[in-house]
Amino acid sequence: MSAPLYRSQTQTSSIAELPTDLRNALTTHADTKKLQLVNARAWVTHRENPASESMFGKLFGRRANSADPDAAHDMVLVLHATHLLVGTSGPVRGTKAMSLPLLASTITRGSLVAGRLQRTASEMPSDDGLTISGFPGEHGQPGTYFMGLGAGAAAEACVQAVMAAVEAAKNPAP
Repeated sequence: MSAPLYRSQTQTSSIAELPTDLRNALTTHADTKKLQLVNARAWVTHRENPASESMFGKLFGRRANSADPDAAHDMVLVLHATHLLVGTSGPVRGTKAMSLPLLASTITRGSLVAGRLQRTASEMPSDDGLTISGFPGEHGQPGTYFMGLGAGAAAEACVQAVMAAVEAAKNPAP
């Protein structure tokens, strides 16, 4: 696999400990949806878009992901009893939050975008995370959100908790 496009560091967090801009966006969004985040579990990921390693990238001062306007951004995933809430914040992209019911979500490990590319596995970036599908989209297709996580115990705990919560919501105990 190719080098990841981002350097990602995930850690568990409480809602109160989230970066201010993300916390404000999430609590505002949760209030509009009547979701209480008191006992919700949260993970925050800081993602750096490093300088490109290619010759042309170095020459032109590009970043590994030249389509990303930010040199770094933060992402948050909140696991509520009935919903997944996600948010992204960066200096250029701004701050946004959205949610979807666990019952409406489909979780895929890794990036669906990388999986759809007509490349061999060795050419795809090895950026691990979750693709969350089921958000309102366009043209009758569901929208997706990629939650980049990187490696580490907190990232793996996030993956396992989210996948278990979605499975439990869709397959309740008799």
